[in-house]
Amino acid sequence: MKGIKKRSVAFGLIAVIVVLLIVGRAYLPYWVTDYLNTQIAALDGYAGSLEDVDIHLWRGAYVVHGLEIHKLEGGLKEPFVAAETIDLSVEWSALLDGAVVAEIDIYDADLNFSRTQSGEGAGWQRLVEAWSPFDINRLTIHGGRVAYIDYSTEPNVHLFIDDIEARVTNLRNVERGDPTLPSDLNITGHSIGGGELTVEGKLNVIKSTPDFDIDLALRGASLAAFNDYTQAAAAIDFESGTVGLFSELAAVDGRLTGYLKTVATDVSVVDLSESDQNPINALWESAVSVFMDVFKNQPEDQFAFRIPIEGNLNDPERGTWAAFLSIFDNAFGQAFTRDTDGNIRFEELLED
Repeated sequence: MKGIKKRSVAFGLIAVIVVLLIVGRAYLPYWVTDYLNTQIAALDGYAGSLEDVDIHLWRGAYVVHGLEIHKLEGGLKEPFVAAETIDLSVEWSALLDGAVVAEIDIYDADLNFSRTQSGEGAGWQRLVEAWSPFDINRLTIHGGRVAYIDYSTEPNVHLFIDDIEARVTNLRNVERGDPTLPSDLNITGHSIGGGELTVEGKLNVIKSTPDFDIDLALRGASLAAFNDYTQAAAAIDFESGTVGLFSELAAVDGRLTGYLKTVATDVSVVDLSESDQNPINALWESAVSVFMDVFKNQPEDQFAFRIPIEGNLNDPERGTWAAFLSIFDNAFGQAFTRDTDGNIRFEELLED
């Protein structure tokens, strides 16, 4: 009888444990959802929520659905951050290198900036740390959009890069690669006006002030697509033309060097008969049209300038005078290449 009672007690305890595990597993997604929403609510000046969370214990992962975060006051009607799906999991391949780190895949991400909606000072690092118990070693974005919107201007400004595919690997140097710049960065996307964006580079985010060596190229964007911006910023409308943006940036210990080069080809400013009837605006557009036509590289039919960027990473100096003089270098010297120049050397900055 005693043996039967002991077996009955043992089976009873096992049954209770099984029931508790089942109930705990069933409740876990709701607990995680509440926890993450609490962390979002702790952001300074921002509020938002997520719809629900799926738990995948077998692969050490959870999946967030329907994230939206809005600025509380003075922001845009569009969310600051939104994502259809965020998959956060243990990076199992890193275990072979003796590291316990996380990887994140973000699907259909949306990030909207403005003068009053920059995200500064909200405490995003605390939020990221709360979401992941481990350091993040890989980040991938599948289908993203980044926009700058300004409703205070007339016309309104809406610049964007969409169809973004981005990948950053080895952020925690798990693979023990190059100790100087261990992480690889690759981004592609499409800009307003049909431009093709590519960004390639290497990073070191382990340092308190990250080091990096990055090349950026935006090719084949229609100038007319930027008219809302150029009209608001400089009272200029383009009828036709193609623009490319090219940049190389390198930083070591907070010291930044690089440039931003703009090359516009086959440019035509809107005909005066079709432009703003304000005589001052018409005179200004006429002067700009003449200037760009005279000081373009005639054989290549391109107007270009190059802005050098030097100094402290948090407040770099932009060589305005050097940028103006570069217009004449392109016009009367050798035409600027429609590509990055390849003359920014991270190694030289490292040796200084």
